Amino acid sequence: MAVEAHEPIFLICDDNAYVRRLVADVLSGAGFSRHVFALTGDELLEATVAFQPRVVVTSSRVPGLSGLEFTRMIRAGYRNVSRTLGIIVMTNTPTVAFLGAARDSGVDEMLVRPFNGQALLERVHAVLSRPRRLVESLAYTGPCRRRRMIDPNATLRRRLSDPLEGPDASEEEADTNRELVRKCVTKISELASGLTQIDRQKLREIFAVVTDAERLANDARDDATADAARSMLRYIRATGAGAQPDPEVFRAHIDAMQKLGRLGVEHQDLRDEVVRGLVAIVDKRLRRKQDAA
Repeated sequence: MAVEAHEPIFLICDDNAYVRRLVADVLSGAGFSRHVFALTGDELLEATVAFQPRVVVTSSRVPGLSGLEFTRMIRAGYRNVSRTLGIIVMTNTPTVAFLGAARDSGVDEMLVRPFNGQALLERVHAVLSRPRRLVESLAYTGPCRRRRMIDPNATLRRRLSDPLEGPDASEEEADTNRELVRKCVTKISELASGLTQIDRQKLREIFAVVTDAERLANDARDDATADAARSMLRYIRATGAGAQPDPEVFRAHIDAMQKLGRLGVEHQDLRDEVVRGLVAIVDKRLRRKQDAA
């Protein structure tokens, strides 16, 4: 494994001395000899700021701060720490719910204990040699999901032989993006619920979330939902920042996007009909605006 020009610093956090030493010994054997240790959440944060490590290997549970809470703080922007900091979280409980929460928090890689040296180095290699770009949206901030983290429940044989991008990676990513679209729609609904007068700041926030929804729907190959988002963006642009938008138009788009989220590909005709209805609504409102001008 190639070492960076300036050997990276690894911050290892666990309240168990044996685990800290095991991780450090594996890293040293691979040529990574610069280690910093932390035993608690406070020490983890202090060391991250003071030493600016390239990779943090932390337990999912340390006194005062969980590994996922730490990850969310870093991805949100913690003091002078890079939000692209490589984060590997160790866990004893790789449940589906926990792994989903880890992905949502922005963790780069998961490592299930007990683990061997090869499993740890695979994840270090993924973080250092194949870093994923940072994705920022109102629904998610963290490593791009176009490449999955290494399957923490896979057998060693599978981990060593399979590429990170498996044949089902694109479908997993699409499922993730569809879930993020649903979160965007919920956020749009919350923002639009109190829009009873001209509020430029709120309109800008709505526009940003709808833009996120359009991008995520495109990534999920959900053309109908992407078209619904574009219809809403078209209305907002045409209405302008100085005009009072019609809450009913917003509600129609929110309801339609929620409905599209429930309709599968087998209902393509109905999905297309929903989108055509939105286009007709926007056309009608814009004609009224032109007539009144």
